[in-house]
Amino acid sequence: MRPLCSCALLGVALLLLPSVVHAQAWLSDRSLTEGPGFRLGDFELHPGLGVELGYDSNLYYTQNGAPPSLYRDSAILRATAHVQVSSRGTQRAQEGEAHTTGAQGLESRSPPVTFRGGLNGSFYHFFNATDRTNMEANAQLALSILPGRTFSIDFSEQFGRSIRPFTEQTLMTPALSYGRLTNDASASFNFQTSGGVLQVKLMYALHLDFFESSAFEYGNRMLHTISLRESFRFLPQTALIHETNVGLIDYLRSATTTDPVQTSDGVTVTSRVGLNGAITNEISFLGLVGYGAGFFPSTRTDYVMNFESIVGQAELRWQITPSIRLAGGYDRNFQASFIGNFYRVDRGYLNYQMMLFGSFLVGATISLGYYEFGAAVIPGTTTPIGNSLYRGDFRFEGNLFAEYRFTDWLGVNGTFTYNGNFTDYSYNVMTTTGPFVDPAQYNKVQLWLGVRVFY
Repeated sequence: MRPLCSCALLGVALLLLPSVVHAQAWLSDRSLTEGPGFRLGDFELHPGLGVELGYDSNLYYTQNGAPPSLYRDSAILRATAHVQVSSRGTQRAQEGEAHTTGAQGLESRSPPVTFRGGLNGSFYHFFNATDRTNMEANAQLALSILPGRTFSIDFSEQFGRSIRPFTEQTLMTPALSYGRLTNDASASFNFQTSGGVLQVKLMYALHLDFFESSAFEYGNRMLHTISLRESFRFLPQTALIHETNVGLIDYLRSATTTDPVQTSDGVTVTSRVGLNGAITNEISFLGLVGYGAGFFPSTRTDYVMNFESIVGQAELRWQITPSIRLAGGYDRNFQASFIGNFYRVDRGYLNYQMMLFGSFLVGATISLGYYEFGAAVIPGTTTPIGNSLYRGDFRFEGNLFAEYRFTDWLGVNGTFTYNGNFTDYSYNVMTTTGPFVDPAQYNKVQLWLGVRVFY
């Protein structure tokens, strides 16, 4: 059995599932954050402010039937401000200018440097957990040098701080902090032939995970990724594509016997090849297949630490009308993980978006996936942290977003989100009253209604 703090620490497995996103739907979509904007010389400024009232049925991802002292729901007040600055868009660049056709004319008019940057902050007040009231923040910057030319360079930087709970509440005093800092920086070197028939991109990316609480410091890590992508267009709207990614995982400290789970540095490799193209003017497809492997050095041979398998993706897209689109597909891949070093996912998904009369927007996404984790053991032992050495979860997610725009800068919106995780896996943990089995499964509903101004 593990000490009291493990009740929270083992639940960090929820961090592995990237589809758990707390950000507002409209913050992640450029078309939803930019209104008319202000022109400042050669730049555009797009500010915005949103206020929402919401409800979370399961604030701490607690399983059904858990002791009442651990289960918590809450009404939430969220106020979000954002501002985006960018080089002038195509429409504004052409205002007052003679229209030039042809690729040569477009390239001659394209500036040698373009950029896009933004800041946003969200204040959360939890009515049923006032000690959780806190502030999230994000900053992004994307810079392109010689865009559209034969040779170009892109740089990007994104920093974020999240504060939403990602695992169960504990009886620890003071209350555990869920603050998490992430930073993603990348640089890519691009080549394309005239007309973009052949395109090549070589990219390096650095991802940093840092948890503000010392209880989660065993998960602090850096991920280095080197990517190579080539695209060759052999039909007007169809291209042969290849991509290879090599990742280096570096935990900032070695696992100790006081940690809840073994973590190991490692190397991941994926390589896929396929087609991206059009079947008709309205229907297009993406098909990729390849190989993925993860290598996690260990002196132990009595449980599996490595991974290798076929990976791939298939997606079909249907542009039903100019304002209605539908996409669905299947994705098989794997990711580095805090629990068991890696997890493999097989996931089907469906996305729908509709804009009516230029003022009413509806977006819906659903997905169902199976997540299979590597061996999860107590550091330095062969003892599982749960009721079995390996773990498999079925995960269902659904999201519905709707917005009505009174003008091109004012709208009201509502969001419904459901997350469900289903597994027979359970952790072996302790509470102050003795052994407590955490089934690691949960149901969570979130509702949001708000108004926002975006210009």
